[in-house]
Order: sequence, then structure tokens, then C-alpha cells
Amino acid sequence: MSVAKPWYKNFKPTEDWQYLKIRIWSDEDLDVEVTELSFRMSIQQALESIFGRVGASCYINVLDWNQYHNEGIIKVKQSELTTVWSAMITHQFSISNKACILDILSSSAHLISLVSQ
Repeated sequence: MSVAKPWYKNFKPTEDWQYLKIRIWSDEDLDVEVTELSFRMSIQQALESIFGRVGASCYINVLDWNQYHNEGIIKVKQSELTTVWSAMITHQFSISNKACILDILSSSAHLISLVSQ
């Protein structure tokens, strides 16, 4: 016989989202301002170039963009994480004729852990 404990709650968090902190990185100094729109388009181009239209349909939400450090935080569905991750690490593009990549700095299921870094 089990005793009901009103103060005890069986809590199962459902982690539907994954948060990624990403930097646009280049060997050379980028002398142009990279806007949030450029950041969004770089991610979309990565998805489309690797996985075609199916990859471009992945849900990605840019939550934060720091134009001084070229870093941003995005929100991705957990089910699409491997697609987005693999597209970003294999995609190369150019900004002002300088080769760039999307560097994934950190990943977490909780947004607060990325904001504090």
C-alpha cells in the first residue's frame, strides 16, 4: 500500500528545445558589421546547402545576437538538433571575401546556462 504524499510531485521535464551558442568565425578580421539578418541567412544557407529544402524547413529561432563579438544564441527543436548541428559544422561561406564558418561554442537544454557564459 502506498501512502499519498501531497508535497511530492513526480516531475518529468520534457526537453523539447535545445539552445546553441554560435559564433561566426574567420581567420581574418571581419571589417564589416555582421547583422542578425546575416546570421540568420548564414544558418539557413548552411541547412539548405547540406540538406536541401528539407533542411531549410527546420525551425530555428534567433534569441540573441551580439554584433561586436559575432555571437548568437538560437533555439532549435530537439528532434532537429543533429540536422542543424551537422549542417553548421560542415558549412563554409564568405563575408567580404573572407572565409567564415559557424562555430558552435556551447549547447544546452536550458537557456539560462548559455546566457551566463
